[in-house]
Amino acid sequence: MDISPNAVLGFARAIIADPRASAREIILSRPPMNARWLGLALVVVLSVIFGQISIRLMMTPSGMMGAMLSGPATSILVQAGVLLLMAVAMQQVGAMFGGGGNFPDAMLLVSCLQGVMILIQVVQIVALMLLPPLAGIVSLVGFGVFLWVLTGFVAEMHGFKSLLSVFGMILVSAFAIAFLLALLLAMAGVTPPQAR
Repeated sequence: MDISPNAVLGFARAIIADPRASAREIILSRPPMNARWLGLALVVVLSVIFGQISIRLMMTPSGMMGAMLSGPATSILVQAGVLLLMAVAMQQVGAMFGGGGNFPDAMLLVSCLQGVMILIQVVQIVALMLLPPLAGIVSLVGFGVFLWVLTGFVAEMHGFKSLLSVFGMILVSAFAIAFLLALLLAMAGVTPPQAR
């Protein structure tokens, strides 16, 4: 596998340009399960490294979220948990709507999606160092890219035809999962930090 900068950038461009076609190629590559776990671990570590850099370039976070984000070990656990939850949701929710995707492919696609987001995170870090106001625009663009690629990946993995329907399914599922997590945290007695 070619992991040179040009190859990585070309791969990311292809994913953004045509997520469905890229997802098809990624799934057909059929890497072994240990390679899929290794890929997930790699993007988790890279995400945490660049996330720590971003945090130090911005104002220091405070309260519960600050403690969660400031420690690399905790950040790794949180990042891994989020990506695994995304892969599970990607497979399970799609299956509820008649999709034919599986968890190993979902995990593989989530790792590739996170790889693209890491590259966008690098651009954001450069913007924070050179022109801080531009970092906000990069974040918005990154969020749009995330939704676009995720929609294409889910549609291709499950064999869905309508991207618009898949996009709606993603939004509804995201709100439902966020509500459930907030409810569970509230039941556990965890509350967000109070603004000072």
